[in-house]
Amino acid sequence: MRSRYSAFALGLGGYLVKTLAPDHPDRALDEAALVIELSRAKERQRFLGLTIHDAQDDGARGEVTFHARIFERGLDRSFTERSTFVRENGAWRYAAGEAVD
Repeated sequence: MRSRYSAFALGLGGYLVKTLAPDHPDRALDEAALVIELSRAKERQRFLGLTIHDAQDDGARGEVTFHARIFERGLDRSFTERSTFVRENGAWRYAAGEAVD
């Protein structure tokens, strides 16, 4: 989770696409366009911090609950999410996320 947050902050769209699970819905999109779109997040948003609240895994599947501090054009866009990851060839891949209140 930390590496994906950092990738958003640094504009590393290629890394963000590479770390998606094979069945993530964004995999159906044009990869080159998705890389460009994700790379541009840093142009619109300021990433001010990540707090991990909980992380669990069973070796094949994991969940991470986190709070991301993000501002966009002076507006607080911070959120808390429970993300699901799957292990693929020894690496964790982002499968889905659900907003947490």
